[in-house]
Amino acid sequence: MTGERERPYCHLQEGGQDPIGGWAHRDEHRLVGRGPAETTMPGALKITSRRHFIDFAEMTPDESASFGALLSWLDTALRATTDAERVHLVSTRDRVQHFHAWLSPRPASHALRGTAFLNAPQLSDPADAAQTARVAPTSPAP
Repeated sequence: MTGERERPYCHLQEGGQDPIGGWAHRDEHRLVGRGPAETTMPGALKITSRRHFIDFAEMTPDESASFGALLSWLDTALRATTDAERVHLVSTRDRVQHFHAWLSPRPASHALRGTAFLNAPQLSDPADAAQTARVAPTSPAP
């Protein structure tokens, strides 16, 4: 079994380095942070569970129900604050054994679609990432 200190996502809420622009959303179940410019498109978000578990099937009924509402709210917010035509959800949990998921906005102008878009290098200009972080809504999900 992995030791507590070897699971960095379990300790995000204890402080340390906040994501670009601070936390986009925090609730009793999850932390939502913006992705770094060097590895994500502007507006990309990482949803990380506060409680340690790995798979969707391990969510409590309350966590599961609130996850759907959060996804809907974040998808709407990302489309309103970026030029995203689609917002892709990816959650592999292969490298970091803690439940987390990425929302990756795909601009309408991007040449790639679907998995081709997700497999392409994801990066953004730091200024674009910072600007998106400033305009993205941070009010709580319903």
